[in-house]
Amino acid sequence: MNILITISYYIPNISGLTIYAKNLAEGLTQKGYKVSVLTSDYRKEFKSGSLDRRVKVVRVWTPFLLGRGPIMPTFIFNSFFQVLKAKVVICQLPQFEALVIAFWAKVLCKKLIVTYHCDLAFWPGWINKATVFASYVSHFFTCLMANKIVVNSEDYAKNSKFLSLFKRKLTYIYPPIKLDEIEESIIFGKNEYTYKVGFVGRIAKEKGLEYLLGTIGYLQKYLGKRVAIYIAGPGEEVIGGNHQKELATLLAKYSKYIFLLGTLSDAQLVAFYKMLDVFVLPSVERMESFGMTQVEAMMLGCPVVVNNLPGAREAVLKTGMGEVVNVKNPDEFAKAIAKVIKGRKTYVIHQTVVDKIFNINNTIDSYDKLINV
Repeated sequence: MNILITISYYIPNISGLTIYAKNLAEGLTQKGYKVSVLTSDYRKEFKSGSLDRRVKVVRVWTPFLLGRGPIMPTFIFNSFFQVLKAKVVICQLPQFEALVIAFWAKVLCKKLIVTYHCDLAFWPGWINKATVFASYVSHFFTCLMANKIVVNSEDYAKNSKFLSLFKRKLTYIYPPIKLDEIEESIIFGKNEYTYKVGFVGRIAKEKGLEYLLGTIGYLQKYLGKRVAIYIAGPGEEVIGGNHQKELATLLAKYSKYIFLLGTLSDAQLVAFYKMLDVFVLPSVERMESFGMTQVEAMMLGCPVVVNNLPGAREAVLKTGMGEVVNVKNPDEFAKAIAKVIKGRKTYVIHQTVVDKIFNINNTIDSYDKLINV
């Protein structure tokens, strides 16, 4: 059976969405499906139709980006032929062009499954607001035409006004999370620090990194000056803006205690998680609906401190492997980090328990059932 997954950006762009789509696509190929991914050619350096671990990646001509959105003039034609060849279409939202996919799926009598990752943020500026409004219109009609809507957690869905419009279509499936078993030997930053606090993700506005960096003075109060923050993930190359520039003052002020590591390989990521005393997820926007990286950390025995956001808090509440906190209060945030570090043994549960709750095979099996219903 041919499956088409559509997404605005795909690997090598690094984000929760792209990792989700990659793991889903590869997992479905292992079930015997022929999987294609339809996405933008945002870097203009990849061959369309190439195979990546048995997944066919079809890239659509993208002359430029508007904010975070790819502009694809020929998408309406490309998408028709790709939907025509598929039996089932899995559309990853947010995706402005999803309405085109949904229309073709309906016209061509294809099953349409929507993976609704997150709500969008109405940031200042008329271009941002107009783009988000247009995206919501597209998402509304896409969900209206969908057979099923997959959400990362019931906690997130219950707190989404948009998803409340489609309650009868919702199904809850945890993200497909997997880790490379190979660990690469590497030293991150300096070994002079006793306590290591880590974050993995894009250096983007919604990630709340300014609140994490703002805890350094408080952390030194509770843990002494032998504490450092390690940030792994894309920075200046993030699509839709360079938030690293906005953090420049804080980065300069605490440069001795902050290490920007850039994007790590899968093997390096394993070593990174194992090095940490605590992992933090300070995201402040509803664009963070789960936080796959915190589960990766848990799978390697690292406890977590996460902001009290619907969906993002799911993993900690489900496992008890960390603390949920209001990250906008730097003192409270720092106290939670110090509490987890000092009582680390009481938070860490056996890896098999985490693996059982967030097993990627369960995720792929759940999608398999949706495809064949």
